[in-house]
Amino acid sequence: MTAILFALAVVALVVYGLERNHRRQPHLGSRLAGGTDTEDRDLPRVTADLRAVTARSTARHRGAAPRRPVGAVRSIHPARSA
Repeated sequence: MTAILFALAVVALVVYGLERNHRRQPHLGSRLAGGTDTEDRDLPRVTADLRAVTARSTARHRGAAPRRPVGAVRSIHPARSA
């Protein structure tokens, strides 16, 4: 019971401190810094990247030989027997 009351007191003090700090901040107009008339190029870049990856992966799988599994180890020297 004491732990619960202590935790509630800590939460209440944190909320009080955050609210007090928030109210002391001056509100200087809009929160946006700079203009909003810029072009967003993220979507064209992502679509171009995805198209390039799919084109490369389909070209690789058409005439490619099967690959070894990732865990396969290829040794240059034969294993020595005791």
